[in-house]
This record gives sequence, structure tokens and C-alpha cells, in this order.
Amino acid sequence: MEHSSIARQRGAATLISAVVILVLMTLIAFFANRNILFERKTAANQYRSTKAIEAAEAGIEWTIANLNSMRKITAACATSAVNTDVSLRDKYLDPDGDGSYTEDPADPTTKFAAVGPLCSFIGGAWSCSCPAAGTNPTAAACSAPEGCPTFLVRFQNMANDATLVRVSATGCTNSQAPCVPGAATPADGTATVNQVMKVLSGLATLPAAALTAKGWVDFGANAISVTNTDPGTNGITINAGGDINGFINSGTVVSLPGTPPGASLVGDDASLSSMSDDQMFKSFFGMTKAQFQAAPSTTTVPCSGVCNSPLQSAIDAGARAIWVEGDMTLNANATYGSPERPVILVVNGNAEVRGTITIYGVLYCQDGTWDNTGGGDAQIVGAAIAEGNFTATGTPNPTYDPNVLRRLRETTGQYAKVPGGWRDF
Repeated sequence: MEHSSIARQRGAATLISAVVILVLMTLIAFFANRNILFERKTAANQYRSTKAIEAAEAGIEWTIANLNSMRKITAACATSAVNTDVSLRDKYLDPDGDGSYTEDPADPTTKFAAVGPLCSFIGGAWSCSCPAAGTNPTAAACSAPEGCPTFLVRFQNMANDATLVRVSATGCTNSQAPCVPGAATPADGTATVNQVMKVLSGLATLPAAALTAKGWVDFGANAISVTNTDPGTNGITINAGGDINGFINSGTVVSLPGTPPGASLVGDDASLSSMSDDQMFKSFFGMTKAQFQAAPSTTTVPCSGVCNSPLQSAIDAGARAIWVEGDMTLNANATYGSPERPVILVVNGNAEVRGTITIYGVLYCQDGTWDNTGGGDAQIVGAAIAEGNFTATGTPNPTYDPNVLRRLRETTGQYAKVPGGWRDF
């Protein structure tokens, strides 16, 4: 009996120990499984977060590239050949088409488009929507079970400084809200990245005269009309490093009211004549010729001789800063640029202008010759600059226009990230 009781006690003890061990193992397995589930959820959240922020970062980089490309775009953000289309920067930073990127002082909330472009990553490529300002973009159909990463871009003006813009890109793990305006279902993961950008102006320093030449200016007895009625430049009509020769009276030189014609002429300017060609170029454009030509916002037009069609084609395609390689002759009755969309025309050679031609913007060349003795009325509205000499025959009419020049300074050039201007909230 005693041995049987001991055996029963040992059996009970073994059973209890086994139960305790089983309970402990169950608890260990439970907590281990719980940790695994937690880690899986954490990893899934991290994946969605990374996916969303990478989409937002892609939106910033995509926007920089397209702001610096002056190509005209369709509603699908593809290159457009339609003259009435505009570039991405003009579509969303200047939706009213007045040529300025500053806010309207009367209503500072209405300048930039409220909603910008949208892109979804489908089939290994970005599918984008760039509708007209005021119209919400739409996302292309996505059949991928894991969803298609999407970003939506918005633009914000900063303190009425036309050279600054805050780009806000919202990234989503799939094509849902808030990346798709009007979508009913929220995305699994979202992230927003903001980046302040500043335009490195294509015209860093505004010319101070309607006509500037490092050498001499000679328009003989021709009926040239040089006009500058801008008080900010003291009405200087011609600024030359050498002599200014020609028939000068109140009809050929128009300056501020009450200013004698000769008083608006600044000749034999040593500050001009002492410059090298490269120094002169950099003084106006804030960069070297090589940097200007290599800028993503500059369009190069290969032309040596008559350049009417190549130049017009470049402008029709959206070019605003143009580098002409070689001597250039314009002899068609044509208008290049407009008051709202002026152009910077840099000729790496001599420029000869004939006939009835109007250029809105800045013409920069080595030597300038305006010859419209055969008829017509050639005109530059903005400013003309020559590294060498300027010769005029006929009736060329350089007219200083500060509004055209300010638009060039504010809206041409390339956008760059402002240090310290990035944030992910």
C-alpha cells in the first residue's frame, strides 16, 4: 500500500510538472507568435510608409525635371506640337496667362493652380495627368493587386516672390485619396514631401538701356528710333563702350519727359569697353556662356545664315531661352515672343535683322546689324545687347520695356532646390 501511494504521488507530480511545462510552452508560443504578428504588421507599415514617401520624392524630382523643360505639354503630360498648349511651369504657375508668377495682390489665393499634375506608376512607367488649371487630374486604371504608387503635386507661391515656389508632393501606395482628388477610398499609406525651389534666372541683371554695345554704335542719318521712358533706368537709351554716331534729335531718341536727346546717351563707357566678352555675358546672365547653353531650360538652335523657321519652330515648341549657334539672319516678316511670353535670344555669332520683325525680349549677339532699308519696321521690345558694335540702316526701333525684362527675369531660367527647403511634413 505504501509503495502504491508513493507511486501515485509521483505520477501526480509528473502530471502537474507536465501541465506546467505545457502551459509555459503555450505561453511562450503565444507571445512568440504575438511578436511575429507585431513584427509583420510593423514591417508592412514600414513597407507602405517607404512606398508612399518614395512616391512623394519621385513627385518632387519629376516636377523639377518638368519645370526645367520648356516643352509644351498635353493633358497627359506628353510633348505637344499644338501652339496653344503651354509648358508645365506656365500651365500651373501662370494659369491666367499674364506672364507673371506672382500672386494677384487683390486675391493672393488665386494665382497658382489649386491642384497640379498626378502620376501613377503602372507597368514599370509613370502614367501622368496634366489637365488645364482648375481641372482635377485623373489616375489611369491600375490592375496590379498590390496597387500602383501615385503622387499628386501642388504649388504654393511664397511671399509674392516670383522666383520662389514651394512644391508639395503627396505620395500614396495606391491610386486612392488623397492622391486622387475625389476618390472615395483612402490609400493604405500616404506621405507628403515639401521642397522650396528658386529659379536661377536666365536674365540675372536687367539691362539699363534700350541698346547696349561694348563697342561703338553707328546709325548714320537713318530714322532709327531708340526709346526708354523708364524712370528706374533714368531713361538711358544707348549705352556704348565706344562712340555713338548718328542723326540724333527728339524724334530719333525718346527718353524721359524733358530730357534732351543727347542726355540719354552714354558713350565711351570704360566700364563696358574694359570688359572681356565673357565678363560682359556673365554681367547680364549671371553665368558663363557654356553654363547658359548647357542649362536644361535652354534650347539650342543650330543655325548659320537665315534662321527664320528654326527659330520660330523652337519658340512654337515652348522655348524661352534660346542659344543660336553661329551667325543669324532674320529676314521674314515675323514676331518672335510676346509681351506675356518674351524670349532670351543669345546668338553665338553676329546677328543681322532685316524687314518687318518684332522681337519681344532680349537679343544678345557679338555684333548687331539692323538693315531694313528695303522696307519694314524692325523692332525689339525689351533690350538689345552687342559684345561688339551695333550698326543700323533703315528704321530699326529698339524700345526698352521694363515689364518684358522683369518677366524674363522671373520666368526664365532653371529651378533649383533651396538648401534647407526640404521637409516631410
